[in-house]
This record gives sequence, structure tokens and C-alpha cells, in this order.
Amino acid sequence: MLEPLEMSDVSRVESPLVLVPAYNAGQSVGAVVAQVRALGLSVVVVDDGSSDDTGAQAEQAGAIVLRHPVNQGKGAALQTGFAYARRTGSSALITMDADGQHAASELASLLRAYSEHPDGLIIGVRSFDPMVMPRRSRIGNRISTYWISLFAKRVHHDTQSGFRIYPRRLFSLPLRTRRFDTETEILLWAAKLNVPLIEVPISTIYHGGHRSHFRNWEDTLRVIRLVLSSPLWRVEPESGAMPHGMTEAL
Repeated sequence: MLEPLEMSDVSRVESPLVLVPAYNAGQSVGAVVAQVRALGLSVVVVDDGSSDDTGAQAEQAGAIVLRHPVNQGKGAALQTGFAYARRTGSSALITMDADGQHAASELASLLRAYSEHPDGLIIGVRSFDPMVMPRRSRIGNRISTYWISLFAKRVHHDTQSGFRIYPRRLFSLPLRTRRFDTETEILLWAAKLNVPLIEVPISTIYHGGHRSHFRNWEDTLRVIRLVLSSPLWRVEPESGAMPHGMTEAL
């Protein structure tokens, strides 16, 4: 049984908010929300146009549910979550997948890292052990991680992990993507803005029969095209911090 997080685990994290993007995740999202709520954390689920009972299951488990009328993609769900976090004054946004691949019991590890690096981007890094990570996922992740590290000019070890803590500074990026490549776009902007990258080891969890919405080769190629365009993105020279076009409004 999960125990509520001690205040020491989140002592420097004000109003931590957990965001769960969800699409047709009715069979798993309720358990994910319940486990996080058991830790005393607030949960927002963005129901990205699901055709099943995803929203109802999330609400029953104690989440605030924001709904897209039609499926728009994980990136769009993240942006809806960022907008909500800005409006509610959250200092950080914790993201978890709706399929149960991220263990709520490991939230304390990420939050401890964030308490030590409140301006940092915290990412849970999985093992690439062939015994626990499927071959297709392992190969696609290694390819995208290589290219992202090269163009970000810093080493990443798991660029496809969605178990992250975003600092408020990253809530208002001028994101152009709407699907899985949004997580890559955020990594590249974070590198340009010199947001510290903090990686925390987490468990590698794949459930039998699970079908990911990530299309390995198509989405990997989409990520590579995005990475190749990133040198053209510009940070305003006078501030050295905010990228051109960044705004607080969606």
C-alpha cells in the first residue's frame, strides 16, 4: 500500500500537480489516478478525445478531468495541461502515462531530485535491458536519443520517457508540434534555454498485451526531422532566456 509522501519529499515544491494525458485508457487510468491520489497529490487527466470511459474512470478515482472533443495528440494534451498549471499557479508539472508504465511509488525519487534542482527538468530514465524493454521500443529510443543528444549538445539517456517534472519556466514554450514529438521539442528548447537536465533511474515497466499509441518508426522519423530543424530556433539575445514568440497565452 502506498503511503502519503512526507513533506520532506516535496519541501521545495509548491503545489505539485500531476498531469496524465490519456487516450482510450479506461482500463488503466483509474488505477494510475488512485495510486497518485493515495500519495496526497492532485491529479489532472486530459482526456484526449477518447471513445471509451477514460474520463469517467479518471473522475471516479479522484482526478480533475479536462476533455478534448476530438483526439488531438499527446502534445496537445500536454499543452492543455501546461495552460491549466499556469492558471492555477503550479510551480511544477509532473507528467505520467495513463497506461501504468510509471510507478507512483517512484514519484518520491523524482520529487527529491526536483527539490534539489527546482529550476531543472527532471526525467525518469529506464533501463534498456533487453529482458525488460521490447526490441522495437529499445531501437527507436536509442536512435532518437542519439540525435537529440547530438543537437541538444548534452547527453540524454532516455528521451522517450514521459515520467518527468517540468519547471514553470517550460510551461509557455512556443510549441509547434501536437503529438509525441512535443516531448522532444520540449527537450530541445530546454537545452537552448540552459534549463538543467536531471535524470533519475526508474523501473522499466511494460505490461503484457499493452499497445502503445507511439508508432515506432513513423514517430521516430518525425522526431528526427524535428531535431534537424532545431538549429534554426532562436533565443532572444537580450534576455538569453526566452525564445522568440514565447507567450503566456495558448
